[in-house]
Amino acid sequence: MQQQLVVKKATPSPGEFFTVKSCFNCASAVQDPLQVKTVLEAVFKEHDFSRRLAARLNGAEPLHHQMFHLAVAGCPNSCSQPQIKDFGLQGQVVPEVAGACLFCGRCTDACPDGAITLAEDGPVIAREQCLNCGQCIRVCPNGTLVAGRKGFRVLVGGKLGRHPRLARVLLPLAGEGEVARVLGNCLELFLERGRPGERFGTLLDRVGMETLLQ
Repeated sequence: MQQQLVVKKATPSPGEFFTVKSCFNCASAVQDPLQVKTVLEAVFKEHDFSRRLAARLNGAEPLHHQMFHLAVAGCPNSCSQPQIKDFGLQGQVVPEVAGACLFCGRCTDACPDGAITLAEDGPVIAREQCLNCGQCIRVCPNGTLVAGRKGFRVLVGGKLGRHPRLARVLLPLAGEGEVARVLGNCLELFLERGRPGERFGTLLDRVGMETLLQ
């Protein structure tokens, strides 16, 4: 029976001025989105985000565009749509060649992005095409392809609305600790330098993305 993908609806908890949308129960996931979702929610509490935002708004209930919106996807399929959030994560696993190849061709057939070719010595991975989804690792019957580094691609500044834009890559591969650190930087920037009603992507246009890595 095929496993059903579930995407949790992003609705703020009472008194919280942020949303976190995540997918789960997915066979394609290479990272646990629910685990990192807990990490992200803890960062908001550490920075006292909702109380500080409420103070900036003089106690008024924030509108949707005044909140901070996140999405976590367990793999590059990105069913939770991190590309259109203020802060988004895509699960990543970097495939590595670790052994002799049977030349069965399953990895080349499984790769949705044509990032693998078979040479005389076995599979060759075109890193600029590979999205680190792990599908080639799953189908390899001989352990030739194995999981290397794991983490999340960090995206920032996406939105829909009147002038939609896709989020930009801040970090290509980050662990949970680095994710928590840069999210904290994002929240501080949003609270300290954001203008009333300004979306995070517009703020980044003004101050530069490099500010988040300092």
